[in-house]
Amino acid sequence: MSGMESEGPVLDLIIPALTDAGYEVYTHPSRQLLPSFMGDYVPDAIALGKPKNLAIEIVRDGSRSGSQEKVADRFLGVADWELRIYYARSGGGVPAIDRVTLDIIDRTIAKVETLIATGQMEAALLLGWSTFEAIGRALIPDRLSQSQSPARLIEQLAGEGIVTPDEADRLRPIASLRNAVAHGALQRDLDPAALEDFVATLKLVLHENQPVGGGA
Repeated sequence: MSGMESEGPVLDLIIPALTDAGYEVYTHPSRQLLPSFMGDYVPDAIALGKPKNLAIEIVRDGSRSGSQEKVADRFLGVADWELRIYYARSGGGVPAIDRVTLDIIDRTIAKVETLIATGQMEAALLLGWSTFEAIGRALIPDRLSQSQSPARLIEQLAGEGIVTPDEADRLRPIASLRNAVAHGALQRDLDPAALEDFVATLKLVLHENQPVGGGA
């Protein structure tokens, strides 16, 4: 399995297309979600759906190895699973994104509220999700220093206990909407009440947790 610096940008690109195609995507899946034929192999992500479930492996460009060929052999003769390998560009890595202060986050949340109040739902959704990622980076900067796919952002914050299971369940539909709007689905009907609930969750997550270094 490849390093998270390689995975993140590639997953950001492929997850929206998979979810739009009806797949349910899990990044860094637990072994309980994996079929027995995979053995000790854990893919970078899985996508459950039709016509086949997908195991997604991300490797650095030019680093194909015998171990990957052995992984591919596990899928031979398996009718309902397919291995898909994506290549991340080698060299340079992904630059870290600077953390922002609590004051900036609070002011940006206020901007999101203004956008909702004036009926600019798409802009509110996109800025709100950007704010959510900034909150996550303030809380666990060592794990969220690079850009995050929406699914992985929720997974990381839920894994740290920063968002509750109920909050994570409410955030996933918002994440799907964000993906759709960010990639051109401008006809989506966005519910103001759902966005207001999203803003309330942003405030709760921010102010019930202590950012690393105080975030002041």
